[in-house]
Amino acid sequence: MKSKYELLYNRMDEVNATLEHLAAMDDSLYRTMLGENALNKEVRQAGVGGTDKYKDMEHVGTPEEVITSFKQLDALVAKMNVQEGSYRELFKKSLVNKDRLQHLPAIIPVANWDLKRIGSGFSPRRYHPILKRWRAHEGVDFVANTGTDIYASADGKVITVRFSNSFGRMVEIDHGYGILTLYAHMSQQLVKKGQLVKRGEVIGKVGSTGLSGGAHLHYEVHVNGKEVDPVKYFFSDLTPDEYKAVVAQAQSVVNTME
Repeated sequence: MKSKYELLYNRMDEVNATLEHLAAMDDSLYRTMLGENALNKEVRQAGVGGTDKYKDMEHVGTPEEVITSFKQLDALVAKMNVQEGSYRELFKKSLVNKDRLQHLPAIIPVANWDLKRIGSGFSPRRYHPILKRWRAHEGVDFVANTGTDIYASADGKVITVRFSNSFGRMVEIDHGYGILTLYAHMSQQLVKKGQLVKRGEVIGKVGSTGLSGGAHLHYEVHVNGKEVDPVKYFFSDLTPDEYKAVVAQAQSVVNTME
């Protein structure tokens, strides 16, 4: 049976892991979408370590387990203070960057979304069921019934409405700020090239056109001409726990739908 101190240490490890996840999301997503650089390690570690504040506790015979607990708690508080400061800074910047935020692909682009129906996630290597070979999978597959609504994930301008041998009926939207989204294997395209669309507007219907193993939406996000993991941009639709579940589900699927 674990001692009360072991249980406390385990709980603090869990809190620390959550803080590390928040810091990673802050640097890789929230600061990026507002055009801010990631915080450097020195800033992240501000207030951790330094002079020994615990000598007095040692002198009066405080148990080592208690001193260790105080040290870990102080480190957690320091990290939380840094993260709170970062969020305050970003909130202020968001007030003057409303247009940029509206053009970020922040929602899941399929109606009636279900975590269990992710076909495959972003990966440098996935097995293609039609071509029968391994290749990069540069988006996320959402399994859905033919005819399910597909939404624009952010405000933007439609730049492509065409048929591709690989992607079938597809649509591309330019959101400005170097961001483009791609929607493939549609059964119907409900927008025209040059049309301005809003986040959440229906732009097409799920299908299985092109090289597809079944009805689904293949969805990509490109930033400055490079494919990035779309899951990072679902922050408007997912709680932290759902985000972790989506990542796990997407990574667990070996075969793509296309």
